[in-house]
Amino acid sequence: MSELNLEISWLRSFVTVAKTGSMTDAAKILYRSQSAISMHIKNIEDTLGRAVFSRGSRRLTLNASGQELLVHAQKILYVYSNSMRELMGSSVQGHISLGIPDDYAMAYLPALLSIFSEKYPAIEITLCCEPSSLLIPKIEANELDIAVITQDKADCGEHLFSEELVWVGKQSQQIWNRSPLPVAMYEFGSQARAKVIDKLESLTFGYRIVYNSPNIAGQLAAVESGMAIAVLTRCSVPVHLQVLNNTRLPKLSALDVGVMTSSSVTKGSLAHLLYDEIVSILKNEV
Repeated sequence: MSELNLEISWLRSFVTVAKTGSMTDAAKILYRSQSAISMHIKNIEDTLGRAVFSRGSRRLTLNASGQELLVHAQKILYVYSNSMRELMGSSVQGHISLGIPDDYAMAYLPALLSIFSEKYPAIEITLCCEPSSLLIPKIEANELDIAVITQDKADCGEHLFSEELVWVGKQSQQIWNRSPLPVAMYEFGSQARAKVIDKLESLTFGYRIVYNSPNIAGQLAAVESGMAIAVLTRCSVPVHLQVLNNTRLPKLSALDVGVMTSSSVTKGSLAHLLYDEIVSILKNEV
């Protein structure tokens, strides 16, 4: 019989789905995409050669195989967590500086920090939440160790995934029907702004920029006020706002998201441990 191999990330997803009864809810808790959670469950079922959930209702429930797996999975995760703390955490200490834009931070950072701090609880991380246009020069000047950024060119760090840009508005305001179109915009110099401006130039009824902000909170405030629609990364759209699929609005292209390290980061260093974790968790997972 060939050896079974169930990865820790698969088991973590399985246990969370078992507790919530929903891949969507599990994805929110683990800060991963629903497709990533679904793939983890599929990998488990393919490895075991049998299903672990009963499907057919809106809520996923464990079948007999799933209930048996849950007992073992919880034990494995408990032992894994404690073992990582005892074997690695106490002996690995130091400081890392990490840069990341605020929209990516909200969507992807909690899961990353949770998993990383589980392995290395004694490491101190300083976060710098700024636009990519500011983070990239700081990496190049060795002012930051690592940064998750929107790539301004293909060789700018290692590519992780593509993040969809979407139009967002408030249903009650119908702002998208106005001429010229009022828009809340990303900061000057950003890749997202350049992509949006390029699309807006094609509008026959024109547009006007009524608000500029480097922060997602500012753009959300503009949308909430009813003064404009905005373009946001899909991962940062709150549930109470509407993603606009309107033929009046031009289709937007996606952003390429990557991770960079400063020239001072060497293989085996503390910062490289975090770099490896970012690649492991985020690359092609969202």
